[in-house]
Amino acid sequence: MARPQVELNVKRIALSQETLREGMDVVIVSANSQQQADYWLDRLQHTRGQIAKESALICTVYENWEGGAGNGLGTLYAYQRARHQLLETHGVDLESLLIEGRSIGLYHTAGKGTRLAPLPGSEYNNKAAVKLPGYVRVRGTPVPITILESVIRQTSAYAASRPGRLSVFWGDQIFVPSESFDYTPRHHVDILASIREVPNAENWEKQKLHKYGLIAVGEDGEASQVEKVSYEEAMLFQHSGALSFANGCGISLGCFSLSAPVLRALVMEFFPELRQRKVLMNTDEHFWMPMTLDWDTFLSVMQERSKDQETLRAHYERMQEFKLRLLHDHPGMGLLGAVDIGKDALWWDYGQIPLYIENNRKLLGSDDESRYMRYFFGVPPRSTWDGAVDADGSVGLNCRIGSGRIRNSVLVGVHAEHIQVEDAVIIDTVAPSIEANRSLIYNATDNERIYARPNTVRADVFIDPPRRHLKMYTDMNRDASSSWSQRISGNPMTFEELYDLNTHVDMERANLFAVRAKGRALHQDPGST
Repeated sequence: MARPQVELNVKRIALSQETLREGMDVVIVSANSQQQADYWLDRLQHTRGQIAKESALICTVYENWEGGAGNGLGTLYAYQRARHQLLETHGVDLESLLIEGRSIGLYHTAGKGTRLAPLPGSEYNNKAAVKLPGYVRVRGTPVPITILESVIRQTSAYAASRPGRLSVFWGDQIFVPSESFDYTPRHHVDILASIREVPNAENWEKQKLHKYGLIAVGEDGEASQVEKVSYEEAMLFQHSGALSFANGCGISLGCFSLSAPVLRALVMEFFPELRQRKVLMNTDEHFWMPMTLDWDTFLSVMQERSKDQETLRAHYERMQEFKLRLLHDHPGMGLLGAVDIGKDALWWDYGQIPLYIENNRKLLGSDDESRYMRYFFGVPPRSTWDGAVDADGSVGLNCRIGSGRIRNSVLVGVHAEHIQVEDAVIIDTVAPSIEANRSLIYNATDNERIYARPNTVRADVFIDPPRRHLKMYTDMNRDASSSWSQRISGNPMTFEELYDLNTHVDMERANLFAVRAKGRALHQDPGST
């Protein structure tokens, strides 16, 4: 199905990178560790002009909050740390930049990536650094683009509509709206959502609305947030007057933007919690819901999560008072609104093994979505292969392959003397010979043949110190998160043990070890695709 606005948006994203005209004035990345923060600072500095715009100020922080802050306090904490850091290092005050009308993008990379295991383990627990089928240049060398870089590239187009606002995004999902990126913010908080007419009970279930945060948009454009409710519950709230669907309902993407006044007010309101770093608060249940719902509706939604009604009531009243003060002091905007990405938006989630494979394989299709994806990642319509390679229906980027047969596969950074693959996704892999059918091979290196049975997932990890080369396996049909603490046959350890091991790894030394291992495995230099 043709999506004219999607095509315009994809081309705008690509053009903005070519001309360096669009993008956030400040890019903040919130990482899981200081090592990851250092990695992203170096990486984004060296891809400036390809990912963030050339003039962007780059800042990376990590969330040193035991047990996690939640995405509510985590956002405020990351902003607060970035503000202090940039004051010290650059003499720049983020609050002043917002008042001047600059745009700031904050990207969360938190999470262990349990559903994507073992790929994040192959990147030293850096889930946002998992590779995708596109390329950027780092210090003059072409390297695969990462999930986070793709997200930053895609969301840069919102910068023009958000002067003086902090935009908050997640580092594991790419979306291309079927509505224009351009809009005029009319609320202190706005949330990206896919807005639609309220479906009937059957379609509510089919669209899985009960599994997402739900945005209800009233006649005046004011929105309310409820978390994961059934059709029956939603209709009950509507009939009671607690929710209005006059302008539709939508699935929240969890991405939002804040005006400078509400950001400053939230930081001041939660200053004690930010200083103590002991409690967890999420935006939906701790910020938006208690500000936009009446008490009975809020209690109904929250009582299954918290039996302490007294604490719930105190927090609800706190947020209601916060709302009244905000709107009294800054009456020019509404409280919470929805920014529609359109019901035909493209949404590429790479947070699970099946979705990672499925979305990478969309590059092989002939429909409009596949064409848009190839444009987004800069993949040419046809891949060229060496004369000794028999390839059909496949994509190859920066590959060196001597001979073989390739069918319906995506290959990125693959070096091999001989290859025999079908229905496979192979990323950044080096071996004399590779044979794979219906499998995923990631970051693998071998001095001998790599053979992957159907449904196999393999990701290699290079540890230093102590110097070790680990080969981690799972299969496409296994729920990686449920196997997190179980040792899968053939693996040297559990995914959880690998995660713990990676927390002590020197990433720079380990990456150098991996590069040298790949060099040893590459016996010849056959021709390039």
